[in-house]
Amino acid sequence: MRYIFCLAVAICGGLVFSDAHAQSAGSTLSFEAETDHRDRGLSSSGGKAALGASASVPLTYDLGIDFDAVTLRDAARHGGADLGLTVAPRYTLRSGGWDFSAGLRGNVFVGHSGTSYGELTGEVARTLGPAQLVLGAAFAPSQDAIGGSNLYLDAQLSASIPGTPVTLYGGVGHTSGSSNGDPRALRLRPGGDYLDHHVGAEYTDSNYALGLRYSGTSIGKDEVDPVSRWTDRHYGERVMAYFRFTP
Repeated sequence: MRYIFCLAVAICGGLVFSDAHAQSAGSTLSFEAETDHRDRGLSSSGGKAALGASASVPLTYDLGIDFDAVTLRDAARHGGADLGLTVAPRYTLRSGGWDFSAGLRGNVFVGHSGTSYGELTGEVARTLGPAQLVLGAAFAPSQDAIGGSNLYLDAQLSASIPGTPVTLYGGVGHTSGSSNGDPRALRLRPGGDYLDHHVGAEYTDSNYALGLRYSGTSIGKDEVDPVSRWTDRHYGERVMAYFRFTP
């Protein structure tokens, strides 16, 4: 029943996003199915397949809002919540080929109270021909839901192969933060500070995309508390497949 509920919410969210897409020029909307939903190298769907919907709605030339919804499949990392929702307003300045963005991100978890938290975000992006480099930072001030504070720094690089519908991409990230002694600190740092990395390839044709992605972290098996209710074993190396549809 929980899984059916998640699907219903995701579909309803998609209808809302579709309406925003129809009414706002420049909006984007997509639906995705993936064999595992990973964020910063950690599974958010308990290592299981997940469904998601995403939308980006520009309010002005510089101001926009991003929305995401994904089924979590009772993942321990989020307390067994059914659905993850993200709302992220952002402001972007463009100068000399560079994009500078700053914003907020609210991470809401439906089905388990006391797990939602907020972040401050920043990003610098540069496009050179078929390649794009993005440097990002996300800081979550100390909150009970994550047992302290959290800082994530990352670098992403993608490039399309000229003359083909294939894009190659990869990235690295580093997670650090403080703990107030609450075991929920293990949600975002199951083994303490760590590095994550990923590489992938995506094939795009018209309004759909197929992709494969490899993901891994520096977290060792002996670093994770095996009895914590906020962690699971889905933080190591994994190859994932996904399908994305853009109406």
